[in-house]
Amino acid sequence: MSKMDTKDFIIGAVVGGIVGASSAMLLAPKSGRELRSDINERATEAKDKTVEITTAAKEKGTEYSQLAKEKSDEWSQIAKDQWGRVADKTASVTNKASEMGEELASDVKEVMEGEKAEGKKLAKQVVKEIEETKQRLNEDVEELKEKQEK
Repeated sequence: MSKMDTKDFIIGAVVGGIVGASSAMLLAPKSGRELRSDINERATEAKDKTVEITTAAKEKGTEYSQLAKEKSDEWSQIAKDQWGRVADKTASVTNKASEMGEELASDVKEVMEGEKAEGKKLAKQVVKEIEETKQRLNEDVEELKEKQEK
């Protein structure tokens, strides 16, 4: 209930109580002095009851307000804690991904350097074989020339 609804209810209850008590006194067969005395007595009781109800309503309102504030603070703290954990996890995953990227780059670099060395080695071997083949061809050509001259 909102403050306005509670306040309206209390006012309605008090006014209704006063009207009902007044009607009952005015319709009862009593002398003027007794009637005035009863009205005074009932008015005092109604006033006391109104003060009591108002005090209780204020206490409950304060109590509910405090409870709502505590719950709000509690949920706010829980949300902040959750957000902190999510941010930490995100940072951790980001760091891990960065490290994995660096490791992958390092591994690729090592593989490339290894392949480059193998490529150079293979190229040297090919050049050597070409030179050897060239030499044999030259020898064969010389041999053929010698045979033709004979």
